[in-house]
Amino acid sequence: MDWGNIILAGVIATAVMTVLMYVGRAMGMQMDMPRMLGLMFSGPGNSGMVTGIGMMVHVMMGIAFAVGYTLLFDAFGIGANWVWGGVFGAAHGVIAGMAMAMMPVMHPRMGDGEVLAAPGPFGVNYGSMVPAGIIMLHIVFGVVVGVMV
Repeated sequence: MDWGNIILAGVIATAVMTVLMYVGRAMGMQMDMPRMLGLMFSGPGNSGMVTGIGMMVHVMMGIAFAVGYTLLFDAFGIGANWVWGGVFGAAHGVIAGMAMAMMPVMHPRMGDGEVLAAPGPFGVNYGSMVPAGIIMLHIVFGVVVGVMV
């Protein structure tokens, strides 16, 4: 395994996913994962710090998931490619979407009367485009990782 390449794949896949997420925001998709992650570690008073911390956590998670995808490619004996990356990304998106319903339990600033509204399963409380966006963004992440590793 080429660890440098895997890390780079995680960083680039996360960057592509994040840019597309912000394009989605411009189209009405109310999802900002770096902000959501940053608010777990910092109060809402300093938006630059919130975004910076959230982006660091988001990129570290992207690297961790790129490692995980690579280990799965290896464990299943399949070559890394865009098709399998997309399949893993779709599965990842479904799991991430279901996990969003549990976020208020672990997020100190999410829920009734808090800084962030609870997203609900697949982020349905953030807009009608969010569930499809979650799946599509994770498919894109997987495709990029599959092509790069």
